[in-house]
Amino acid sequence: MSGMLHVHCGDSSAGALRRSGVPGDVIVWCDPLMDGPTPAGVSGDEWQRIRAEYHVSVGNAETVDGNLRWQRQQNEALEAFADYEEVILWFDACLFDQTILIRHLDWFSGRDLGGTKLSLICVGEFPGFSRFKGLGELTPEQLASLLDQRHEVTRAELDLAVRVWAAYRSTDPTEVEALLASDTSALPHLASALTHHLQLFPFVRNGLNVVEESILRESARLGPKRAAKLIGEVLARTDLPFLSDTQALGYAATMASATVPLLEADDPAALRSPEGREQTVAITETGRDVLDSEADAIALNGIDRWLGGVHLVGDAWRWDEDNHTLMRGK
Repeated sequence: MSGMLHVHCGDSSAGALRRSGVPGDVIVWCDPLMDGPTPAGVSGDEWQRIRAEYHVSVGNAETVDGNLRWQRQQNEALEAFADYEEVILWFDACLFDQTILIRHLDWFSGRDLGGTKLSLICVGEFPGFSRFKGLGELTPEQLASLLDQRHEVTRAELDLAVRVWAAYRSTDPTEVEALLASDTSALPHLASALTHHLQLFPFVRNGLNVVEESILRESARLGPKRAAKLIGEVLARTDLPFLSDTQALGYAATMASATVPLLEADDPAALRSPEGREQTVAITETGRDVLDSEADAIALNGIDRWLGGVHLVGDAWRWDEDNHTLMRGK
């Protein structure tokens, strides 16, 4: 057996760790499980194909076969854990990271670790950062300083992750609500991340979710702006630590290409591409009506979106911001 295997869910932090001088091999497993279908009762090749088809559908991958190869490479690197004395999982507090973390802990819980020690580094803040967004912000030296904070994964952490991963993949999102009402202190950043997950359900008052509303609000405030500028303002001014510019642009593209557009752009589909970031984007009058809760986004355009194991079609589930609870339909 060799030394340490470091598992990251982002290329930026993985690259920084490789440059840090910390010993061991570094791999990246970064399928964004906060986006797209994660249905229960599915595994192996079927799971990988569902994820691959999703990534192609939203422009994250060019071909299903290419994405399947990418998934297999990630999985094979993780499955080599038994070749190491210690596996260290590196994560931060945001929804993007936490969904992958619970997947990994669930996966490891079903395996014989043998002589391999499973450790975890999970941080929600870092000295000198008034608003810490994640491991990808840290320098190689800063990342290296976290190594001594690792701890061996406990049975309580594994058991909680198994329960949460099952609830996240369930067709009934109230299972996530029930977990939030229970003790999740074994994984201290989980409650905040799951709350952000629930805020991605459409709001009762207008059918937008927290990201869509933030984009429309900033567009109304700024007026017509380059897509890159608009999304930069959304990321800077809102408390959405899980949100990347690529994800935000995907939401903008969906709103601009809807049957009844809430945003206008020269080429809505191109907003998902690097070139599309230079387009001028502006809120439509209908978008203002929805933002002001005088119209409803789902009534206008319907919805077809996955959140964990929940396939939102029609008007299935909504998030009641005032009462902090899910409800069926409007």
